[in-house]
Amino acid sequence: MGCDQALLELAGESGLPVMRVYQWHPWCISLGYHQEADSIDLEACAADGVDVVRRPTGGRAVYHAQELTYAVIIPKESAFYRENLTELYTLISEGLASGIRLLGVPAELQKRHVDLNAHYKKSMSVSCFSAAARNEVLVGGKKLIGSAQRHLSWGMLQHGSILTGREHLDLSRYLAGNTTRDRERLRAIIDAKTTSLGEHLGGDPAAETVADSLRKGMETVLGITFADGEMTRAEETRAGELRERFSLLETTAAAAAYARQETRHDGYA
Repeated sequence: MGCDQALLELAGESGLPVMRVYQWHPWCISLGYHQEADSIDLEACAADGVDVVRRPTGGRAVYHAQELTYAVIIPKESAFYRENLTELYTLISEGLASGIRLLGVPAELQKRHVDLNAHYKKSMSVSCFSAAARNEVLVGGKKLIGSAQRHLSWGMLQHGSILTGREHLDLSRYLAGNTTRDRERLRAIIDAKTTSLGEHLGGDPAAETVADSLRKGMETVLGITFADGEMTRAEETRAGELRERFSLLETTAAAAAYARQETRHDGYA
């Protein structure tokens, strides 16, 4: 999360859109910026070697296990920036859906409006994947990608989780203060409302394959060409400074590196 925030804060230096696709090691639960940390059993997470972090974006909890996390950062001066935030969200979602379709999976956008404020008042709303917002990516009516945005005066970050397997269902194991029945109920709700790439491709796909398809889909929709790159020294330094801000629980296995970057692309028109 620190890397995504650092890329947003320093987005104005290049003025170019950036796309980043990565996985977590060890697996991790991320909470929305305003979500209460006491909704998660930190002791159970520590016992299982699961990290817990807070995102710079809103929304509900995501279990980053058998998934890929994507991040798209667009500076305000970029030709691809939109003042209308819904339009910008939709544009990025269309790019993601286009990439998923390149894998042979029939992704589409959620068209109906969902009252998330009412949903968040429900006890079973702790998971990001317990409901799908408008213009999120679905397959067969089930949620495949959960996304959230953060805006600063000079740019926008949108990032989210792309499910590749079924481990996200185990978020229910780490709920605090709930009975076994409550956990089973949440697991059933998430299971009924979500799908994964593995279900449609006959197995958990290679991260590199998915990342490449997402890149091509985003290039097609945005009319952009990405060039491979690495984080700059300034970005890496800022990410390190932000690490403590976002970390709620860091297991021993994550002491050296809390996220493993797979690809990072700078966008050129």
